[in-house]
Amino acid sequence: MDDFKQALGFDPERTARDAHRFFSRMRETHEAVGDTTVRVESEDRRVAVEYSTSGGVRRLEIDPRAMRMGSGGLAETILGLIRRAQGGAEARARVRATGILGAENSLTADRQVIGERLRDATGTLQENLRIAAETMGRLHDMIRR
Repeated sequence: MDDFKQALGFDPERTARDAHRFFSRMRETHEAVGDTTVRVESEDRRVAVEYSTSGGVRRLEIDPRAMRMGSGGLAETILGLIRRAQGGAEARARVRATGILGAENSLTADRQVIGERLRDATGTLQENLRIAAETMGRLHDMIRR
């Protein structure tokens, strides 16, 4: 099992235990984390974004004076504020989830490693499926001749 842990970069048994604990406390976790909202403003306070973990951007406020920025500058400001608000909301949600699940829960502690491994596995699976589909297509063409 240690080889498996080393190859994955995380302990799958621990992750399974933590997932069981998470799902058994899902309602409590959802109530605590479910709708974390953050509001951020530009330095000049002419643009503000309110972001919710459950619904994304909830409100965008643009003071008419902000329109003098030009479309590129305004767009950059809005996107930057959205990223800041999203990051702030996700950080608050993680803190709340950690309070319920515990700091040692691998779903919160190892989430980046687990996410990377799952993305890698998904990429490999998609590549294998693509190759299989191409092979099946070639076989189909050979049979039709």
